[in-house]
Amino acid sequence: MTLSGCSTIKVVYNNSDDLIYWWLDGYADLQGEQKQFTRDALTDLQRWHRQQQLTEYVALLKRMQAMAPNDITPAQVCAITEDMKISFTGLLRHIEPASAQLSSQLSADQLRSVRKRFDKTNKTWKEDWLDPDTEERLRYRTKQATSRLEDFYGRLDKPQRDALNQWLSTSIFDPALSYAERERRQADTMQTLQRISQEGNTANKQEQAQSLLRGLVDRSFNSPNERYRAYNRELWNENCAGFAKLHNSTTPAQRLHMLQTLKAYEADFKSLMALR
Repeated sequence: MTLSGCSTIKVVYNNSDDLIYWWLDGYADLQGEQKQFTRDALTDLQRWHRQQQLTEYVALLKRMQAMAPNDITPAQVCAITEDMKISFTGLLRHIEPASAQLSSQLSADQLRSVRKRFDKTNKTWKEDWLDPDTEERLRYRTKQATSRLEDFYGRLDKPQRDALNQWLSTSIFDPALSYAERERRQADTMQTLQRISQEGNTANKQEQAQSLLRGLVDRSFNSPNERYRAYNRELWNENCAGFAKLHNSTTPAQRLHMLQTLKAYEADFKSLMALR
């Protein structure tokens, strides 16, 4: 939903199997039979997603539509985002067997390709979040947030801009801690993929690979770093409160704009569901 424009959602969704394929290939440099296996798995994933998860999105959008005209609480915002997280976890569980099979086929060269891609994306992340000073980083966050919020509410006026500035300028967001967790997850990913590739052709290799990937996903959502877990919980609650306060500062016209946008998303998802 952070994409600008409902029509963009339909275009991206209908081409998601190709887009994800090229994203994966950019990391792992897929070879031989891996290419067709990955395409088939992604086609299956999109078919399943249309049948199973788009209905969840429509239900979620209806809940948001009911909330849009009224003031909301941080707890309501957190409940919506928690449901989004649960839905995404369900998607990862569905793709787990195919992910395990592909992971077990990765060569040492492909694992080096993954590591190289991590290093490249880290460089960009640092340029955006670690290298700038506090004021420049705040401007960047504000610009991003304003663009996304205006997709829903239309133009933000002074009360909303003031609420957004207070939200972000007092945020506990810690780029150094976030980057450290990013590196931990990447190291965890590399170690997990290496373990899977070293298991050999044992009778229960697929089951072991799935178990290892499930553990990786669990650690990604629930970091073993206690300090980061506490920080992430506080940041999550802060963002729920910040969004609720900003929404409560909006005008009836802005809330109507949001309601109409949510209804347009719902219509798009329903049309996508029909293409089974």
